[in-house]
Amino acid sequence: MKKELYIGCSGYYYPAWKKKFYPEGLQPKGWLEYYAGVFNTVELNGTFYRTPKLTDLKKYYDATPPDFRFSVKMSKQITHILKLKETRSQITEFQSLVRGGLQEKCMHFLFQLPPSFQYSEENLNRVLETIPHLPENVIEFRHVSWWNETVQEKLATADVTFCNVDFPGLDTYFIETNKCFYLRLHGNPVLFKSSYNVADLARFYEAIPGEMTEKCIYFNNTYYESGYENAMQLKKIANRL
Repeated sequence: MKKELYIGCSGYYYPAWKKKFYPEGLQPKGWLEYYAGVFNTVELNGTFYRTPKLTDLKKYYDATPPDFRFSVKMSKQITHILKLKETRSQITEFQSLVRGGLQEKCMHFLFQLPPSFQYSEENLNRVLETIPHLPENVIEFRHVSWWNETVQEKLATADVTFCNVDFPGLDTYFIETNKCFYLRLHGNPVLFKSSYNVADLARFYEAIPGEMTEKCIYFNNTYYESGYENAMQLKKIANRL
C-alpha cells in the first residue's frame, strides 16, 4: 500500500468479529497484533469514554509494527460535556499522556463534536482558541452548518485538519484545510451498520484531492463485519489506482 495512505477501522476490539475477522482460538490480548498485520492504522475510540492508562498505551505500542499509526479520539468530557469550554489544560494533559505511551506512532487526535454544536462565530472562535494549531488535530463536526467557506479558511490558517465524513442525514462535501486528508465513513443509510459497495468506495477514493501528502480513511461501520470488509476492499482499490 502507498506509504502515505492509512486505511483502517474505528476501533479493533469487537467481540462480534471473533471467528470472522479474528481466527478461532485467538485470545483478545492478541487481537491488536493480528489487526496490525492487516491494516496500518486504527482509531482508538475507547479513549472517548475513559482516560487511557499509560501502561495500556505502551502495550499498544509494543504490539504493533514500526510503521503502524494510531489516531486517538479525544475524551467526551472535553468535546461533548464541556464542548471545549476552558479545556485547553485538559487537552494538553490528555495529549501528553497519549504521546508518552504511543510515542511516534501517535498520528492524530480526533475531536468529535456533537450535532448540537452548530456553527456560529462564537463556536468557531472557541474551536480556534482551544484546539492547538497543528495538523495532527482533527475536528469532526456533526452539523451541516460547519461546511462553509469561513470555516475552511479559518481552519486552514490555523493548520488544523477538517474531518470529512459520510454520515446519515448529512449532505456534505470534502473540505481541505492542509495537506492531510482525513475521512470517517460511518455507514449510510444505517449508522454504524450499513456496508459500502465497491463503486461507493472507489468514488470516495477518487474524490480525494490529489495534492494530499497524507490520506487517512477510517471505517466506523463496525457493528457487524462491514467495517473491516470495506477497509480491505478499499486497500485493493487504492493499490489498483
